[in-house]
Amino acid sequence: MIGLTAQQSRLLTYLRSYLDSSGGVAPTVREMVAGIGSKSVGSVHSLLARLEERGHIRRIPERARAIEIVDVGPLHSVPTADLIAELERRRAGSVQTNPEVVGA
Repeated sequence: MIGLTAQQSRLLTYLRSYLDSSGGVAPTVREMVAGIGSKSVGSVHSLLARLEERGHIRRIPERARAIEIVDVGPLHSVPTADLIAELERRRAGSVQTNPEVVGA
């Protein structure tokens, strides 16, 4: 997935699976912690914030379990390294990369 770390990708996959099996009701944060094997509630909150910033999920403030997956289009399945190589091939200029994301 474009620009996602391994943990972010794991959480997004968990959310998709949970939402599909629960009829659209999102898991609690504690269920997410257990579901992805995280160590803390705070780390899941941080992962959710990053997923929202990157446009993969939408949340409604002040509402429990108000998470929906946003369809990010066909490019989400293209590896980040391939996209960077294509931009460089087209001479789009210097592309800054996050090694954690590119390696994922």
